[in-house]
Amino acid sequence: PACLIMAGGRGLRLGSITKSTPKPLIKINNKPYLEYLLKFLIKSGFKKFYFSLSYKNNKIQKFLKLFFFKKNLRYKILIDKKRSGTFSACYDHVSKLDKVFFYTNADEISKLNLKKIYLNFRLSKAKVMCGLLESKNGKFSIDNKELIIKLSSKKNQKAYIDCGFKFINKEIFKQVKKKYIKIEDFIYGDYLKKNRVNYFLVKKKPYRIDTALDIRRTKNELFKTK
Repeated sequence: PACLIMAGGRGLRLGSITKSTPKPLIKINNKPYLEYLLKFLIKSGFKKFYFSLSYKNNKIQKFLKLFFFKKNLRYKILIDKKRSGTFSACYDHVSKLDKVFFYTNADEISKLNLKKIYLNFRLSKAKVMCGLLESKNGKFSIDNKELIIKLSSKKNQKAYIDCGFKFINKEIFKQVKKKYIKIEDFIYGDYLKKNRVNYFLVKKKPYRIDTALDIRRTKNELFKTK
């Protein structure tokens, strides 16, 4: 499938760090974070990419032009002019997207076996498969037999949160009845009430660059300098 990378955020929690540099291009051990993400995704088998851009998108486009130069890969830029959230960024460009795509944010990486997860997605009866992480603050529970997500979690039952990684069949957008801010608002709102949403488990918290603390953890654990 193709891969849709959401890279339009301003990264306000990073303060002055993103004043002149878009968050995906923050240097981690002297390389833009987006370079690490793309290499991981390419290694996972992706050959076609869509990038949803907004904040300082010219800088990201310049990086992408250099990165993809002479590579046997395809990519397309989708400009999110409204900057009204991840739902609109997808919904407004749905006609340009492949029927099935992997959705991920540009500021996080998780060491997942995406080839195996995609195979399970194809075998499932669902049109959405979301990555879940066990958390005390989670608002979801899971059905191990049916492999589906449920909204409510009972006491003494494991709870989960959404990790941001998803395999999506764009046919789900045909069921949209109103606009949302985040794509998760739609998936876990009106869509889940009438349709099954499958899941795959993310065993370890993704490596992010959302805050200064996240950057420190990512440098120390994921990109250790040898």
